[in-house]
Amino acid sequence: RRLRNDVFGNYVVQKLLDHGTSEMKASLRDTLTGEMLTLSLQMYGCRVVQKALETLDDDDLPGLLAEFHQNVLACIHDQNGNHVMQKCIEVMSVKAKAANASGDVQKELFCSGQIQFIIDDVMGNVPGLSCHPYGCRVLQRILEHCVDPQKTVALDEISRCHRLLLDDQYGNYVIQHVLQFGRHCDRESILHIVIEGGLLPLSRQKFASNVVEKLLKYGTPEQRNAVVREMLKVVDEDGSGEHGGGTSVVILMVRDAYANYVVQTTLDVVPEGTERRLLLKELNAHSAQLRNYTFAKHIMTKLSV
Repeated sequence: RRLRNDVFGNYVVQKLLDHGTSEMKASLRDTLTGEMLTLSLQMYGCRVVQKALETLDDDDLPGLLAEFHQNVLACIHDQNGNHVMQKCIEVMSVKAKAANASGDVQKELFCSGQIQFIIDDVMGNVPGLSCHPYGCRVLQRILEHCVDPQKTVALDEISRCHRLLLDDQYGNYVIQHVLQFGRHCDRESILHIVIEGGLLPLSRQKFASNVVEKLLKYGTPEQRNAVVREMLKVVDEDGSGEHGGGTSVVILMVRDAYANYVVQTTLDVVPEGTERRLLLKELNAHSAQLRNYTFAKHIMTKLSV
């Protein structure tokens, strides 16, 4: 018991969980019983809990997980406990998917059901948790690992606050995961927000620009082309309103510290076709001007100018 939250001793306990006999593991399980929450909030104890979740028998886990009932949000908001919540989601979801792959539906439902109380508590607090430094990580793990029914519920809840999260310092990471692990309709929703909110102002923002890059990376060819069409619009120098005698959005983006990365990603992923040809034509037409901008040098390299 003394070793579990010791700066060095916790490693010994973890090794025993990894390589110990069945009797040793059963003894360690017994020492954890009734203390899962306390240990999960400790700097070193939380590591032992995570290792126990990875290594103990499936039959041992329900009783241990039950100790987190009514304490999910407290754990998520804790600098140590949030890692345990992430591990619960990962371990049980991996087991559920493995059961599905082997055709064991009953075990799949059992494993995924063991973390349903975590999913339920998170789903009741999606906006706040998404904008929290630890909460956003838990939502990311749900999108990465959970079985489809649980992931679908999460995507539906997150879709209610796409606009809020897109340029938030933590929420943007949740939106990036939605783009990577979500559905076509989720990407369409985010594309609509980007176009409606303005590609240029969003690409100039530190957090939103990362979302636009992920939209380009994981979007369909048509979604990527839609972004390029926004880049080819001509606006005033300050980026406001379309204007016949102004500057194209892409040229203004190339000059910006964040937006230039969006252009680089675009050149990497946009398929051959009319939009790509027009984009390259616009960039090449301004190549002499762009050489004077620090942020444009990587784009000039991609154009081989």
